[in-house]
Amino acid sequence: MKEMGTYDYLIGAATVFPWAVVIWKAYKPKKGWQEVVGILLALVFGWLSTDLILRLHPILWPETDFSPKKKVSLLTQTAHLAFIQAGITEETFKIFFIMILSFAFGYDRKEKTFSPNVVLFGGFVAMGFSFIENTHYIFREPDEKKLNLFIARTIHSSNIHLLINLCFSLFVLKSNEKQNTNAKTTTIVFGFVLAVLQHGVVDFLLIPGATIGLWISTAMFVGIWVWVVTDWRLYVVKKESISNPILIHPIGND
Repeated sequence: MKEMGTYDYLIGAATVFPWAVVIWKAYKPKKGWQEVVGILLALVFGWLSTDLILRLHPILWPETDFSPKKKVSLLTQTAHLAFIQAGITEETFKIFFIMILSFAFGYDRKEKTFSPNVVLFGGFVAMGFSFIENTHYIFREPDEKKLNLFIARTIHSSNIHLLINLCFSLFVLKSNEKQNTNAKTTTIVFGFVLAVLQHGVVDFLLIPGATIGLWISTAMFVGIWVWVVTDWRLYVVKKESISNPILIHPIGND
């Protein structure tokens, strides 16, 4: 059986590179060593998340050659794939690593608040995850279908992984506004639940391969992008402006 080579990994990297550039350019605060190291680790952790899921999948959901005692509808099977096998499993691994990086490189233990750089960690964990996932999917596809899948994985799959994890990271920043630990924790947990639901709904719409599902999921992408950009301006751009008054009152302006 043919094994993946350097070329296959380059193709996979190309599916996430445009989105990685977008996040890097959109993050205006100064990027110090913590951000750079955090981003590199985020890519590794994203890769690790995919690898762990691929290894655990046959253990958690082994293939069976017998019919279930109770007949299961196609709708139920699709929901299980979308929300359980994909949504809960993938987001649990990714968000676990996002939180590790956030506490390690973006948490002020004195003020008990997170830095805006957590959005970088969330975004690049998603990129690392999508990189390996896309590489595997494209590699397994017949040669005549690789280009179409490459475009689809670049526009849809990498996009939604990025959006979901950016959305979660922004909920981490929203927890800064809460006064007590329980409220902070609840906000972050809500962000996790929302990530699972977002992932599950999108996969539920896309798995059947229907055109209407594709259009609805695309509409969701647009809606989540608007949400993320709005919160990005509020919790990343605006917070940075407040912490650096010179950005609000340039020198020479009275």
